[in-house]
Amino acid sequence: MGIEIYKIKAAYKGSQYLGWQVQSKNQGQTIQGEINKALSKVFKSSDFKTVGSGRTDAGVHALGQVFKVEAPFFIEEAALQRALNSLLPKDIKIREVSLSDDNFHPVYSAKSKEYHYFFTNEWPPSPFFFDSISYFKGYLDIEKMKTASKLFIGVHDFSNFYCEGTPVKHNKREIFECELIENSGLGFGPFEEELNKLLLFRVRGSGFLKQMVRLMVGAVVEVGKGHLDLKSLEDAIENITRGKVSAVAPPQGLYLHKVFYD
Repeated sequence: MGIEIYKIKAAYKGSQYLGWQVQSKNQGQTIQGEINKALSKVFKSSDFKTVGSGRTDAGVHALGQVFKVEAPFFIEEAALQRALNSLLPKDIKIREVSLSDDNFHPVYSAKSKEYHYFFTNEWPPSPFFFDSISYFKGYLDIEKMKTASKLFIGVHDFSNFYCEGTPVKHNKREIFECELIENSGLGFGPFEEELNKLLLFRVRGSGFLKQMVRLMVGAVVEVGKGHLDLKSLEDAIENITRGKVSAVAPPQGLYLHKVFYD
């Protein structure tokens, strides 16, 4: 019996989880761990393998996490999606299931990734979204933050914008798009007042280092607060100066929005 390979897209709210990846048996709940539990029930076996497109940290969410499943036998795609969604916790949802082959790898086949970071300076936190967006108290100069966001576009050595983790060959990454968007809410429904206060930091790049997006957001917020000037941020991006220019932004506002393969 041959191995069947599936490409699966999942969405999840990461508030209660220690990130995507299983690291040890006594680690605590992870997204991959919950998916593996569901798969073991569906296939009535532990003879399968899951590989994600990338790790998301504790408390971070995803709208389009992609992962590969090497399964011991075939189950029709729609049936597999239904079965997994019936077994998974309510804060994890399988959005798409498709058959794939050995040529597909969630990490190495990816062309780019897009992250969204939602935040506001409204205080106190919303009772509805306190664990799914981030909050920064005080005045923010939005126009300066928009200018700061664009400084990240291009190929840079992001040594000042990552935390140590799994060893990587180098710290150079290309940022294709980066912007700060106002009034990113839906503008209707019961959460209209809350959603229309949100700011969105949107970034798409060739790849990202550990906590890189959160350090980028932290730097942009420091510019907005007046604690960091644009020249100092530019020097940090170009490695003219060394060292982090901000704290890591909280995880609650970060979403892996989409992984691009074509």
